[in-house]
Amino acid sequence: MINRRRFLLGATAVAAGGAAAGIGLDRALTSRGRPIPQVPLGSQPSGLPARQHAWTETLARDSDGNPVSPRFDRLVFFNVDGGSGPAHARALEAALRTLERTYPWGPSGLLFTAGWGPGYFERTVGVPSPIPHAMGLSDFESPAIDDYDLCIHLACDDERRLASIEAALLGTARLGEADGPLDISTALRWEETRTGFTGPGLPAERQDVNGIPPGNLVAKAAPLFMGFKSSLRRNQASEDDVTIDTGPFADGTTMQVSYMRLSLDTWYENLSERERVARMYAPQVTPEQVAHFTTDASSNPNLLSQAINRYGVIGHAQTSARARRNNKPLILRRDFNTVDGGQAGLHFVSVQRTIEDFVTTRNAMNASSAQLQNPSITDTVNNGINEFIFVVKRANYILPTRSQRSFPLLPGRQPGLT
Repeated sequence: MINRRRFLLGATAVAAGGAAAGIGLDRALTSRGRPIPQVPLGSQPSGLPARQHAWTETLARDSDGNPVSPRFDRLVFFNVDGGSGPAHARALEAALRTLERTYPWGPSGLLFTAGWGPGYFERTVGVPSPIPHAMGLSDFESPAIDDYDLCIHLACDDERRLASIEAALLGTARLGEADGPLDISTALRWEETRTGFTGPGLPAERQDVNGIPPGNLVAKAAPLFMGFKSSLRRNQASEDDVTIDTGPFADGTTMQVSYMRLSLDTWYENLSERERVARMYAPQVTPEQVAHFTTDASSNPNLLSQAINRYGVIGHAQTSARARRNNKPLILRRDFNTVDGGQAGLHFVSVQRTIEDFVTTRNAMNASSAQLQNPSITDTVNNGINEFIFVVKRANYILPTRSQRSFPLLPGRQPGLT
């Protein structure tokens, strides 16, 4: 993760450059007394989906028809700088439209969402938050709860592109191919960045970090550090299923972001492949079956009692599969591995219709009642992958529609932004 120090570099030069260029200024000021430029709003390409979270149709498919996630992701967190007004919203929207004109919508170009946290609604807009504050969701975790106003999730297949876009948004560098404004540092104060990746080969290339034992134990073909494929069609909710139906955020969705550290020494050094399969999927599943999974894992949740009583171990997929609606998962995962801070980790990003759907899924994964049937199972021991992940941070956000994404519900928001 990157601290705020880099944001401050070059800030004075950026402000001076804007004044020298003769940019028109309105009366809006940041908390540091800096004026917010009145930037041109710019146009949007035609055909963009109304939903910010409409990514799936742009993704490539593997040989089994499963969507292939973008190879690189970046979460950039901001707080509103100063008393917000229409100039803040215009600065952000102009930058996001510049990105849309610069890159095609998709992993070969750029995908992104702008999500707003509970504190934004309570502090900036002065209304009750449409989503709850995040919290710890088990007895064995105590995450720090992020209180950022805005999370911009960037994703594409080009890692350098994401770094260049972030620098342009923070006002520390220019993006040569952009045809409009990108610097949002006068309206939003950068706080933190988290980076990551997913896809065959990427975890193996980056496994020389804390949390993974030496010896190149992460297979070259593994898409994630724990060695197994994550995104299969039937173990993911559809975008339609996670879309809000009614109310001021209809056609949007909610997003939760958790930062988890991984500790995989025991995973790779003490467990056989069969034992890892049992904990990731179910003890009734074999490594041979895993090799032939196409649309979903065969981790029958109806066999959970058998797993508890006969095998004394339960699988992550088996317990999580109990959280379904009409036999469909409640959440759509957009998670990715990370080596932020030199530590193997997972940025678990999911979108769902309500935050309660995420809570339901996490509670199912915890399987806290299993130890009542078999004391060899505890909250973490022999209980899915709970022993190997440690939740460090968590936060909830709402993703409005594309037309509402810049300072939603803000009084005085200009007509061109609605």
